[in-house]
Amino acid sequence: ADGYAYGYEVELAQRIADELGYELEVYKIEWSSILMGLQDGSYDAVMTGVCYSAERDETYDFSSPYYKRQIVGVVRSDSQFANFTKLSDFAGKGAKITTQIATNYVPYKDEVPGGVIATDYETSSECFLAVQNKTADMVILDYTTSVSALSTMNNLKMLNLDFTEPEGASNDCCIVFREGDPMRDTVQGALDKLGWNDKAEFDKLMDEMVKLQPASN
Repeated sequence: ADGYAYGYEVELAQRIADELGYELEVYKIEWSSILMGLQDGSYDAVMTGVCYSAERDETYDFSSPYYKRQIVGVVRSDSQFANFTKLSDFAGKGAKITTQIATNYVPYKDEVPGGVIATDYETSSECFLAVQNKTADMVILDYTTSVSALSTMNNLKMLNLDFTEPEGASNDCCIVFREGDPMRDTVQGALDKLGWNDKAEFDKLMDEMVKLQPASN
C-alpha cells in the first residue's frame, strides 16, 4: 500500500509474516468489496476487523480470534444523548442511528429502543462525520475505532451501552481465508507460536496501536 499502513492488524500481520519468513503486502480495499477480493484471489487473507458469523462460515475459513471487539455508541457531546448510560435511555427519543454498511455492527441498531434507522456508510470516518453534521445522532462501532476518531473529533463522546451480542454473530475478530485454503492452517500455526491466545498481549498491542492510528478507516 502507498501511504498509511499501520495499526494493530498491520503490526500483527507483520509479526505473522516474520514468523513464517514471508514478505507482507498490505492492500487498502473498500469494505463492501473486501471479501469479494479474497474470493477472486486478489489477496490471500483479510485481517481488518472481520468478525466470525455463521453465515460467513458457510463461505470462508477463519483463524482463531485475535481480538474481542467491544461495541460502543458515539454521539455529539452537546446532544441530548451525551449523558445516556443505557439503551433504555433512548426510548421515545427517535434517535437516528447509523453504522458501517454490510458489517456485524448493523444488527445492533435494532437494540436501540425507538431508534430511527439512518443511512449506513462505507467507512467509519463517514459515520463519525454524519454524527458531527447531525445527519445521524449516534454511530454504533467498536471501541478502538471510536477512540481513534475521538482523538481528532473533540465534539464527539463515546457511550458504553448495554449492547448484547446478536444471535449468529460474534465480536471475535478473526483472519479470513478462502474456504479450504491451506494458508489458514499455516497462519494459525504462526498465531499459536506467537502466543496470540493471551488477552493481556492483545490488549497491550491494541493500546499501543490506537495511539498511533488515524481515524481514516
